[in-house]
Amino acid sequence: MSTGPGQLVALPRLVVALALAIVGAAPASGEVGVAQQPDPLGYPTSLGDEADDRAATSAWPPPKRADEPQVPGGLDPYRYPDHADSPAGLLAWHAEPVPASCCDRNLVDEAWMGPGELAYRLSTNRCWCSRDHTRVFRTELPGRAWLSAEYLLWATQGTSLPPLVTASPFGTPAADAGVIGTPGTRILYGNGGVDGTMRSGARLAAGYWFTPRQERGIEASWVGLATTTEQATADAAGGAPWLAVPFVNALSGQPAAVVVPAPGAPPADPLQLTQASDLNLATQFGSVDVIYRHAIACEKFHRRYLVGGYRYLMLEDQLTSTITSQIAMGGMPIDGFTATDSFRTLSQFNGGEFGLIERWWRNRWSLQLLGKVALGASSIGTTIAGSTTTTQTIGADTIVTGTTPGGVLAQPTNIGRSDDSLFAAMGEFGVTADYALWSQGRFLVGYTFLYWTTVGRAADQIDPTVNPSQFGGGSLVGPAAPTFDLWTTSFWAQGLSLGFEYQF
Repeated sequence: MSTGPGQLVALPRLVVALALAIVGAAPASGEVGVAQQPDPLGYPTSLGDEADDRAATSAWPPPKRADEPQVPGGLDPYRYPDHADSPAGLLAWHAEPVPASCCDRNLVDEAWMGPGELAYRLSTNRCWCSRDHTRVFRTELPGRAWLSAEYLLWATQGTSLPPLVTASPFGTPAADAGVIGTPGTRILYGNGGVDGTMRSGARLAAGYWFTPRQERGIEASWVGLATTTEQATADAAGGAPWLAVPFVNALSGQPAAVVVPAPGAPPADPLQLTQASDLNLATQFGSVDVIYRHAIACEKFHRRYLVGGYRYLMLEDQLTSTITSQIAMGGMPIDGFTATDSFRTLSQFNGGEFGLIERWWRNRWSLQLLGKVALGASSIGTTIAGSTTTTQTIGADTIVTGTTPGGVLAQPTNIGRSDDSLFAAMGEFGVTADYALWSQGRFLVGYTFLYWTTVGRAADQIDPTVNPSQFGGGSLVGPAAPTFDLWTTSFWAQGLSLGFEYQF
């Protein structure tokens, strides 16, 4: 068959058209790169990557179900950089993993990250720093853990004290010195409330999310406040003034006072007397909290968690009172008498806890409200101790001649230890605001209020009615006083917190 000139011209055109059709059917070489690789971390979806929108030419595998393992353990074999040979290099600043991928800072994946990181990555004012790239090195399990540390500035409830130290002016008869109600007697310490002082503390917390979207998790926290100490001291010489420990005489029912602890007695001449009084009140508070969180409302930037778990509280109180009197003749010390009373309580709460936590996120900000209640038992241990020590000075030598049980307010009739267990409840309210410094680090500021229904305070265990026949180790004659009956009260702690939270 012969071929004309027109047919020879059409043949090359047909070949060129077929070649162009074949080339057009293949994906562009620029697209078959990082964006077309199978995602090494297995993210279900990745928004914002143009290559993902080209379904016809995508080489990505089908999305995984939410209940399937999303991220394999170990380093990413596709984007493992040369600079990550050492542990320090893994978190090196400005050492970006190469080649770049949508799994790094451009990733906005609601199915894999919590609402805090998601809100941060969607915000228009997020911080572009290399720390955002460290997600590429996170494995499935450690990537769900978080830690927080906070500095606390809290106040705690004060306590009420009975009259513990009195003073009378020079010239008061020794029998009336320090007795409440006699002319000129004033109370130096006690007879009212002692306010709880502001003190520093710390709160440490750690948690783990069972799901990437932070729907279920467990957390544990510890709170400890610095021991607060209230101290009062007084010195007197020559009866200017007289110092004394007041009490109510169980034999007569009338106010009385101890100037010189038995077996001594106030000298007829007050110029022979030197006195010192020292009181110390110490309080310590702490808490441990372990809870499980379960989201009952799980919106994009809001979670409502139902929480339940275990709560422990501890409150320790100790009050120590010491009065020392020394009698001298001719300017030379002869006899010294020291009476010490000690009251200590240790309250411990153990109970089950439940409550709600609401948290909202917006851009780099977050707000959390917390309310919890715990029901259980308060175990209250009370220890009362007292002693009187007598010394004698001969020349340059001091000789301890004896120590007897019982001081002034602590006598053999109430000295000892008691353990009681009572039903109790605890409530906690808290509000916290935080700001994302970068995708994994947040700055925290908040307020917390704790209320505990049943505790024992040391000062409440003091019985001011005393049978003086026991002073100096004497035998009890008459009614047994003082006595011990556990007195309980409530306790609160509240204050501000400032800290930092890190999500791995």
